[in-house]
Amino acid sequence: MTVVLDYIVAHAGHPPTLADIVRDTHLPRATVHAIVAELVDAGWLTRRSDTGGVGLGAAFLHTARRAVGADRLVVEARPAMEGLVAQTGAPCFLARRIDDETITVVEYCWPLDSARGSEGDAARGSTTDVEWMKPNRPIRLRPPICREFVAWSEPAAREAWIARAPETDRPRLRAVLAEIRHRGYSIERITDGHRAVIDTLAGLDSVPSTLRERVGGLLAELSAIDYVAAELTDDAEVGAVTIGAPIVDDGRVIGAIVSCPHTTMSGRLLREWGAQTVAAAASVGV
Repeated sequence: MTVVLDYIVAHAGHPPTLADIVRDTHLPRATVHAIVAELVDAGWLTRRSDTGGVGLGAAFLHTARRAVGADRLVVEARPAMEGLVAQTGAPCFLARRIDDETITVVEYCWPLDSARGSEGDAARGSTTDVEWMKPNRPIRLRPPICREFVAWSEPAAREAWIARAPETDRPRLRAVLAEIRHRGYSIERITDGHRAVIDTLAGLDSVPSTLRERVGGLLAELSAIDYVAAELTDDAEVGAVTIGAPIVDDGRVIGAIVSCPHTTMSGRLLREWGAQTVAAAASVGV
């Protein structure tokens, strides 16, 4: 098992297929299949339905973080998150990229005066009331969610992501991604009722693409996708569930700090909040 896992870790940037693992480790094909199936069931590995590539799962990253005592990204981001919470009075969370197709939530930061028991509990918070964003749960990069991870990708990668959305939504997504690159952050304006649809999207890798597209279309119908500049005028009353700004390392978005206003405000205040979130993410050195 360790041979297979070591191989996948060494090739995490380009998830190998089962055939790659068999060829390069010289293990029997049946053995590799059994090991990968067991680790996928345990959440240590994930398999991409389109390419068959085997990547690291959220449970593996969580276990590895606990084993070494702390994850470097979490350690570096924690002060920035605490500063952002102090500025805004709203909770925030840290998301990280697992691979080209998947992210996960790895850390939360709550206001110290939050009604969550002891001060220590308040600082870290509980995730029982945010089921759709539980730590270490894989979240697929499917339109229209996770835009801050997509907006700075190469044009071909952006178009491939957009192509997964219903055709009627693609012009809006192109405009929104361009706006996110310009202002530096994404804005999620969905309501609580739409989170069940995101839940469904996260678990549809094994079903036909037509069904995934139909569910994605339902999410798009239920929610307006982000904001463009004309919708964020000073006196506009706008709602924001989350505001997400990317953490960039060597030109690649490896994570995001996501503030959670979950309220309405003026367009001017929302832009200020977005700028604070961008500054927090930009201060993270990795």
